[in-house]
Amino acid sequence: MRNSRLPAVRVGDIIEVDQGHYCYGLGKLLLEVIEIGHRERHTDGLWLNLRGTELRPADRARLRQRRVLVRLDAVRIRPGSLLRRHRSPTAGRNRSPIGALELPPIIHIPTPPEWTCANCGEDWPCPTRRAAMLKRYADDRRLLYFYLADCLSEACHDLAHVPPHELYARFIGWARR
Repeated sequence: MRNSRLPAVRVGDIIEVDQGHYCYGLGKLLLEVIEIGHRERHTDGLWLNLRGTELRPADRARLRQRRVLVRLDAVRIRPGSLLRRHRSPTAGRNRSPIGALELPPIIHIPTPPEWTCANCGEDWPCPTRRAAMLKRYADDRRLLYFYLADCLSEACHDLAHVPPHELYARFIGWARR
């Protein structure tokens, strides 16, 4: 291992990982963590399953949501992590159950395994997220279909009890109208 002390990755952190230290992708990865999965021990160290939003390094624009397996000793936590950036100036006086953190607003993202919206609780993609995706992918609808197909593929395992035609209508069918 390179570092004697492993970083404590938390939801809201923005992490950076060099190519070769995460699966699967090319180039440097910049990720805003939204879910922390289980750890796996391999011959080359401890690895961590994460879900997050990939960020463009130049301006931190959100690109897409993805799952990734990272080698924990290769993770660097970048300045500007959401939870660390939103500390309250009244930290000592705050008696909320979450301590002194002021959480950033929740965006309309899926929460597996139920695949409901993290913000409004409706089935994902919710109407707000659908409208945002239609606007974002207005110039190239094919990219929207690829993204939705990827989400459908992930959701099929979690929502095995839902009939396939209903999953198709929920994840892809609405965009074809």
